[in-house]
Amino acid sequence: MAGGRHPTWQENGNGHSPNGGLAGHGTSGPRAFYLAISAISVLFLLMTVAGVILAQTGANGSPAATAKPAETPHREFAEAGAPDIEIQAGALDPSSSTVVSPRTAASSWSAGPTPVAPPAAPAAAAEAERLAAEAASTYGVRIVLEGQNWGIGEEAQAHNVGAVISAMERLPDTVISAVVAHPQGPLTFVSNDAGRTPDGWQPYGDHPMTYYTNSDQGPGGYHAANLVVLSVGATSSSIGHEILHAYTARNAGPDDYALSLLEPEMRSFMLATGWRQVGSDDEVRAAKDQPWSVLNALYVYEGLPLKYSTGSGGSTTLVAANPFESFAIAGSMYYTRPTWMPDPEWAAYWGWFQSHLA
Repeated sequence: MAGGRHPTWQENGNGHSPNGGLAGHGTSGPRAFYLAISAISVLFLLMTVAGVILAQTGANGSPAATAKPAETPHREFAEAGAPDIEIQAGALDPSSSTVVSPRTAASSWSAGPTPVAPPAAPAAAAEAERLAAEAASTYGVRIVLEGQNWGIGEEAQAHNVGAVISAMERLPDTVISAVVAHPQGPLTFVSNDAGRTPDGWQPYGDHPMTYYTNSDQGPGGYHAANLVVLSVGATSSSIGHEILHAYTARNAGPDDYALSLLEPEMRSFMLATGWRQVGSDDEVRAAKDQPWSVLNALYVYEGLPLKYSTGSGGSTTLVAANPFESFAIAGSMYYTRPTWMPDPEWAAYWGWFQSHLA
């Protein structure tokens, strides 16, 4: 979660992946973590909210570098500061990759955003248009092509629009129906490398970002939304992560993501997976407009370590800063991980998903 409040999670298909998460009304902390391993790889992006720590260990047990995001108010459930993970089947271990400290760009909600005109975008190819129409008719989601960058050329556009469909295909009907039957209309997807919403808002600055937001703002003012902003080439795993954010926040008002943690469903998830709320409900409500660190301090994780095999002899452990992010991390791993990846032994999580979402 970062800078105001919208969830973001991002990845580029070229092996260099600046991250995204949830966006919001306060200052934003966009970050660009890059993990490059080799040219032949399968990218699996696991977004985590501001304050999420990625602990990577190789076969020799040595930790990789970690980076801590800047503290910002959470007007977005953004994952600024979260790393992208490039997982490779049977090749180099991710622990050999380099993590670069994120850049931060200050912005002020009180001062209001400066709308950014969209740059020239490639014309939508016929196959991309066909796939967008297929997504609309099959799943009820909206994929915006006009004025957006889904890639250069028909093949790239078809691949990137297809990644949205792939994520939708893998997620359970419970999730898809909920994000489509939303007070602000069906879930909408846009794609560009400027982190730009349809209204011209850039909560993380002019950077490639992937994030979910339930608000937008521009010349017409501030209003509710139901939107996923994708970086060009975002994979189905990163897209699935953001759809799960949309699902969790489906009953939340604009930028009230923290209140999702007080819903019966999230309380059930926390009880099953080892999360414990140590603050009062009133403290959670009061923290919704504060930096994520304030909200994170109201929850502690006492469940099993989220360790999984990288497919190359090493392992990675993910530590989420709060239950909202934990839900999206584990859910995207469960439903959209690459087919070659071994099923992590996260029985408590899998049992909950099977009984509540399947």
